[in-house]
Amino acid sequence: MGCRADLWLLCVGMWMVKCFMLPFIFFKNIRRSKRLPPPRSKLLYYSATQLADMIRTGQVKSEDVVQAYIDRINEVNPLLNCVMDNRFEAAILDARFVDRVVQSGSRTVQQMATETPFLGVPMSVKESIAVKGMKNSSGQQRLDGKRAQEDAETVRLMRAAGAIPLVVTSTPELCMMIETYNKIIGTSNNPHDLRRTPGGSSGGEASLLSSAGSVIGLGSDIGGSLRIPAAFTGIFAHKPTPGAVPHTGHNPNCGDENWSRFFTIGPMMRYAEDLKPMLKVLANKNADKLLLDERVNIKNIKFYYMEDDGGSPITSAVARDVKAAMQRTVHYLQSVHGATVKKVDIKEMKYANDISGPLILQLNGLSSSQRSVDPESWKAIFRDILKFYTCMSDTTFPPICYSVVKKLSCGMSKSKLKVLKERNSALKKEFYAMLGNDGVFLYPTFIDGAHYHLESYYKILNISYTLIMNALEVPATNCPVGKNKHGMPIGIQIVTAPWQDRLSIAVAIALEAAFGGWIEPPTSDKVV
Repeated sequence: MGCRADLWLLCVGMWMVKCFMLPFIFFKNIRRSKRLPPPRSKLLYYSATQLADMIRTGQVKSEDVVQAYIDRINEVNPLLNCVMDNRFEAAILDARFVDRVVQSGSRTVQQMATETPFLGVPMSVKESIAVKGMKNSSGQQRLDGKRAQEDAETVRLMRAAGAIPLVVTSTPELCMMIETYNKIIGTSNNPHDLRRTPGGSSGGEASLLSSAGSVIGLGSDIGGSLRIPAAFTGIFAHKPTPGAVPHTGHNPNCGDENWSRFFTIGPMMRYAEDLKPMLKVLANKNADKLLLDERVNIKNIKFYYMEDDGGSPITSAVARDVKAAMQRTVHYLQSVHGATVKKVDIKEMKYANDISGPLILQLNGLSSSQRSVDPESWKAIFRDILKFYTCMSDTTFPPICYSVVKKLSCGMSKSKLKVLKERNSALKKEFYAMLGNDGVFLYPTFIDGAHYHLESYYKILNISYTLIMNALEVPATNCPVGKNKHGMPIGIQIVTAPWQDRLSIAVAIALEAAFGGWIEPPTSDKVV
């Protein structure tokens, strides 16, 4: 079974960590969570698509929209701790320029809609994605002063489409954890319950979006970093077909030729109707391949689903609430759309950690200034560990863990690695054959809703639910489909074959209409 021994050892280690941490986590979270103040502007409740239309037709000024979001960010960030840098003054100037262009009449409404579909709409960006003049440290304390010299290509495309960046949002150091914490600003919180994590590594982005502090944003994903935070905070996020969206300008990056197969930058948003226009902008020259303008009839889609991974011994059981949400989704598709939905049992899914983890860990040339990211001698790794435990390190724990796991993975024999690649290829072939050009696979994004801070350290193996989709090189959309018994959002993945992203987007729009879409966090003047 490839590296099963290593995974079992890791699993035992997780169990020991859990036993040690549970009492501390329990007593830490006895207190009740504070709640966010309610949004004070009606402008915060429109989709980016609606706002762009209102701006170009003169119904509202871009400056007013931008100011409403700046006010909201200033209101919620002291509680969420998710913003690492802002460009508020520059954004106001950008918005005023947009308003002058609209008022001048130099371009028709149709021209603005076609050429700049997000004209005057504010957006947020994960701090690991370069925004010119703003921080781009990827959560590394010793690079806190580093600022991007140029926009990442995705940011450039969104600016060209008229969007106005407001802030860059928090990420764990080097995007290496599903808990968003770094030594620059500390821990980011979930707007639904400040005691809980918004996930990672696009956790700050998801937190701000969910709180109505942003309407659209950019995140990145190599193992669930878009989808898990979206599921934890009740918003939409899309991991595009690998290669469809450019990923230059991301920190860290990688020189390995296989990097583009597993890693991608993707859109995050509160409203599903923004998925298609945003992906069209980001895909740019590849947009035609995605056939985003092709009409999709939900009834004609062949649906397949699994409620869990089939019984992996090293992942946690999927919560009843998540399974119930999946059943509600299935019932809706069958009863309302008359769709064909089939429950499947894909045997290899229970070995997702075995298959996908080592393949991605084998990537060479991961580039950043953080030395411990690359496989080195055990002496260097032990030195980093010693510095961490003597409080002399400027590095957080996840990158050190990564260097250990990567070192172990790189010691895998060529024959074992070959077997893993063959198993992944076989599973990929099975998936592609099942999905074809008209199939959708529904699967949990995570085993439950958002958990308390620090629980991520012993729940990390459950990222196999999203990680496997990176290894299979398929697009996937997280869609919110209700809450669990703790009032936390539940998300499911809508997966299609490569370049069939339009199918998952169409399904997300349909499910938004059925289940309400974005789950607004409880506020100080509302009763849950």
